Amino acid sequence: MRSDRRKRGASACYFPIEYQGEYITQNTVTDGAVRYSRINITESAIPIWGMCHRRHDNNVVLVTGTDEAQCYRCFHLKLVSKNVLRVLTTDNDYISKCHTNEEKALASCLRDDALQDEEKNTEIILYKFREWNGNEVRQEYCPIHGRYRLTYNIDNGTEDRVECESQDSEVDNCPSGSALNLRFRNCAFRDQEVTFECLGHWRGLRQQNYLALVNTNNDARLGPKYRCATWVENPKTGEIEISFSKDSTCRSINKYHRSSSAYGNGINNDYHSEVISLTPVPQEFGQISQYCSFPNWLIGKWEHVIVSQNQLIYKDHTSFKTYTMKCVKNHTNHEADKYIVYSQTQCGEEKYQCLKIQRRDENVFEFQISSRSEPNYTSTICNEFYFNDDRWLTQGRLDSNSIVSPCPIVGEFSGVIPDDEGLCAKLSSECGSPDIMYYQISACEFDEVYEEREYRCLGQWTHRNIVYTYTQRRDVGTYECFVGTMLSDRQIFIKEAGEHCQRDVNPHRFGMELNKVAHCSMPEMPFKPPSPAVSRPTHKYSEVSTIRSSTSTYNNNNYNSVNTAHSSSPSVVANSTPSSPSVVTTGR
Repeated sequence: MRSDRRKRGASACYFPIEYQGEYITQNTVTDGAVRYSRINITESAIPIWGMCHRRHDNNVVLVTGTDEAQCYRCFHLKLVSKNVLRVLTTDNDYISKCHTNEEKALASCLRDDALQDEEKNTEIILYKFREWNGNEVRQEYCPIHGRYRLTYNIDNGTEDRVECESQDSEVDNCPSGSALNLRFRNCAFRDQEVTFECLGHWRGLRQQNYLALVNTNNDARLGPKYRCATWVENPKTGEIEISFSKDSTCRSINKYHRSSSAYGNGINNDYHSEVISLTPVPQEFGQISQYCSFPNWLIGKWEHVIVSQNQLIYKDHTSFKTYTMKCVKNHTNHEADKYIVYSQTQCGEEKYQCLKIQRRDENVFEFQISSRSEPNYTSTICNEFYFNDDRWLTQGRLDSNSIVSPCPIVGEFSGVIPDDEGLCAKLSSECGSPDIMYYQISACEFDEVYEEREYRCLGQWTHRNIVYTYTQRRDVGTYECFVGTMLSDRQIFIKEAGEHCQRDVNPHRFGMELNKVAHCSMPEMPFKPPSPAVSRPTHKYSEVSTIRSSTSTYNNNNYNSVNTAHSSSPSVVANSTPSSPSVVTTGR
């Protein structure tokens, strides 16, 4: 760890590891050609804009200059997708204008009303191309998958011609679900192929679907290298309309209001100067002689899975293959968690597989795909031999706000991060919202905060006397699993278990010890699920004595307590920290 962080009174302002890395952003547009600038975000600075001086939720005050003449600016940073950072500021001329003191800069920070009014803020879109450790970013799964016929039109308001309305042009994402492959045939221009890699997608303030793309062709005639688009899908027909910006921003678009929407979602759709319309090509399956149904609790949208009555669509974020699985047969009556499915990828690869599905909580399920597949139907692919009980794929429900799953801890716990001398952790619950908890990393000596995280608990379950808790980080939207054991009502051990709740994790041996330091004083008002804007805790605590338990082994008699004060959040840091000292500081 660097010595400057050991100094009492040093400014506690650091960027989460998810923000750190190298980005591209639009600089100027000359004669239609977009020129870009590179922006680097370190653990404590955005060098081109200033040092991190103070953070409050998504607002950050950056400072440049000397002690005699300092310049303060406030920016609103929101990681809308893994590779896309949306920056808002109050002034178009944010580089040359600044404030002479921190108070004025804080007063200039965007408030809720200004964040929702495009006339009151300036938007800067940063596209990440390199991670904090120098690795190239991993492309993201495209939200649009399958095969489509396309029409293409550029409308500047002065012409009626459609540039490409031939039925011979197609879009698909084979072989990788992280790309959209456009094949233009018999259009008003020469035949050509364009491949867009997907950098990320997100939902806007008015529920628009945004999509960030990078053009891999490096041909200026095909538009800017980095593209921002909105898209809307007709849920009945599957037709999709993608509207591109003219450059690499998400706002500089020629907008023409379309009086009536064909997409049935109640949103006033602005179509842009460049529009691609997609008509799905129906997926053709082989002869399936029988069908079965998935359980009702499974139907809905999950992280990487969409389930209807007899169909499950799984997007494999490792291989970037999309599997459309038709439920063929529930394997046996006494093994109701296994289903034989007829599976087809987005590239047309077909086979029979077996799914093993387990419900873990209201908002969490896990599944496995048999290691054996066959071109023809056979029940032997569901033999237990083709599954590994230690390797599951964990999924959280996307529409889970109406189903509250309490976190396994109540109150406030603190401890020392293992193998990181001088760093302490604090884990606390939101007393008025039992499904919310907070994790904080600080210097043990003088309580300087290096990082704060907010989690929503989606569900918990027990496996081999260890409690697993599946969570979503509300600040960056990622999903994380934690395991824990309790030795008494005041002492817990926790450790992270990856995105898919790996089973070979021993929190008592390798995790972080946390001891209870405060109880929750429950609010008088009845519980209401928090809105997405909830940030810092509003709970009240009463201190407890810090007497350590003498229990040295897991006590089965305390097992019920485990489910109310257990594996929940933070060894986020304790176990994922690279060897670099500077990495340790921010809890990587």
